[in-house]
Amino acid sequence: MVTSPQGPPSPANLRIGIVGTGPTALYTLQALLESDQPCDIHLYEAGEKTGPGVPFSTDHATMPMLANIAGIELPPLCETLNGWAKRQSIERLAAWGIADSADDNRAFFPRLVLGAYFADQFDLLLAHHLGPHRVTVHRSHRVTDVAAFPDGVRIAWDTKGKQGTDWLDRLVIATGYGSHGPAQPPRAPAGAENIGLLGSSLSAIDAVVTLALRHGDFVETAQGLAYRGDTGWQVTMLSRSGLLPEADFWFPFPLEPLDLFTDRALAQVLQGCDGDLDRIFALFARQLRDLDPAYADSIDLDSATADSFADRYFAQRRSIDPFLHARVNLAEARSSHRQRRTQGWRYAILRMHEPFGRIVPRLSPTDLKRFETGIKRCFTDNYAAVPHLSIDRLLALQEAGRLQIERLGPSYGLSDRGDQGWQIQIGERSLQFDSLIDARGQQPLGLDLFPFPTLRLQLCARARDQGLDWNDGLPPSEDLVIVPDDPALGRVHCLALPFLLKRHPFVQGLCESAAMGRSTATALLRTTDQKPDLPEDTRRQVSHYLATLDTTCPVYCGDEAAIRAIHLPKRPVVEPVA
Repeated sequence: MVTSPQGPPSPANLRIGIVGTGPTALYTLQALLESDQPCDIHLYEAGEKTGPGVPFSTDHATMPMLANIAGIELPPLCETLNGWAKRQSIERLAAWGIADSADDNRAFFPRLVLGAYFADQFDLLLAHHLGPHRVTVHRSHRVTDVAAFPDGVRIAWDTKGKQGTDWLDRLVIATGYGSHGPAQPPRAPAGAENIGLLGSSLSAIDAVVTLALRHGDFVETAQGLAYRGDTGWQVTMLSRSGLLPEADFWFPFPLEPLDLFTDRALAQVLQGCDGDLDRIFALFARQLRDLDPAYADSIDLDSATADSFADRYFAQRRSIDPFLHARVNLAEARSSHRQRRTQGWRYAILRMHEPFGRIVPRLSPTDLKRFETGIKRCFTDNYAAVPHLSIDRLLALQEAGRLQIERLGPSYGLSDRGDQGWQIQIGERSLQFDSLIDARGQQPLGLDLFPFPTLRLQLCARARDQGLDWNDGLPPSEDLVIVPDDPALGRVHCLALPFLLKRHPFVQGLCESAAMGRSTATALLRTTDQKPDLPEDTRRQVSHYLATLDTTCPVYCGDEAAIRAIHLPKRPVVEPVA
């Protein structure tokens, strides 16, 4: 346990707990430390390393895995990413492979480099803060349970077999909890020659590259990047669309403001009912036509709908071989960077990404489903442009005969055939693989997978009481409070991305992490946290939810191995549930 020398502990100070010490926690901590309001801040880290978080740690990433955010976009902590990189030793930069690009704020660095940056920034935040705060870092403290009450939050933790509890005024859950890690190195069984790999995003590309480097290496030739290695293996990328992501294109930054698709205009068209998506799309189409009329004409945008736009967006790519398109697109992307020229329609959609994301939580269930199957795919594709080197590597593997891609379509069958491998049924076609790797990245998770037993039961009981779907995850407020109108759950802020993705589909990214951290810190510092006597109607509400919790049996909790039922014991909810 490490305690900063600043600010003596005081019973009058707001006691804030932060679970996790990855980038989202760092941005939250930074915003808190910039305040003059004294706080006692406790950070709980399950491991020994603070700062990198899951995607950028040595446990989940390898050096070939590239981040898809450049220094120009990354919100700085104590210093910018490139400013930090330029003060590293030549030897360290060479080992990372960024000796020639350390000062290029549009270069993509390996994820492990970002991990080293965040680790250093964590130490600098603690060393340099001069405010009235006291910061305590609890390393090797795995939080095992959380229980929320009207007058505080109780957490249970385990450190090397020793258990304990802490009482806090507010809690921020800023972890990478989830069933699928975003950058987990793939593990194909020894001897597997024909490997299937679910996904085609940057996470999937990282997995393919990691597998390839176990059998050979990428080399520069007169014709470009090539792959040299074993010939007894092959990877097939399997995705619903059968398309590869496009390469990072040049665009002006900071993003230029929009004149039509604005928060104010969106507020005027939202009516809080079915059909909002159509009214939003009409505004989207007006802005897109205004910024790139030639593109609008090429896809007949005027006759498109919120449901048909995605098909028109992807039509040209689907008409040709995905690797041929990748080669042409990569050449276009490199040309756009050399000439500092962007494509109007790409830049327009990129700029509409954030305002669209802010209104998604307000869509009706019907419109939300339409959004997920339609235009969301265009935003995701546009936003998730990948480093040029990643596309180069895919093309090298395809040229070497080691890589192909298959389109799964909207429905397919998946069968584990034991020693005979895996079988995937696509209509009348059947594909066989020795092994199958899930590289789709983080998927949205429901409340029944929430990692802390008591808080999970509180959330599920409340959802059951209100007739809400557990699979929708959390619909928190703008400041990420789990349940704003609940006196107990209103003390907990959830920044754990897997449980936000259903209603906040664009929160995956470090820019979003910084924004969430600032918003959460602002909300935390707004509270004086006096403990007034609760009104009678509030007491009845709390008693009602606890009674619902006590009679909800069972609440299902899923994990990777199985689905198991947890039955509430007849004891106070303050005790951790085993």
